[in-house]
Amino acid sequence: MKSTFSTFVVSVCFALISSTALAHPGHDHAHWSSELIHMLTWLAIASVIVGGLLYKQVFRRKGSKQEDNNHDA
Repeated sequence: MKSTFSTFVVSVCFALISSTALAHPGHDHAHWSSELIHMLTWLAIASVIVGGLLYKQVFRRKGSKQEDNNHDA
């Protein structure tokens, strides 16, 4: 149930964000700030991916420690 709900929430977020992330008709790669904006966008994407992977690793470790404590009883 939690997985289905999480998938639903992520799908809705992606659907809402993607419509606002589209470039406007005057999207100009020749502007002086375009390289900075694109670099910051890629850094934000990378930080979300790395943060998700780190969270998953920490969550997995906590789960394995709880299982070890349950086996001692």
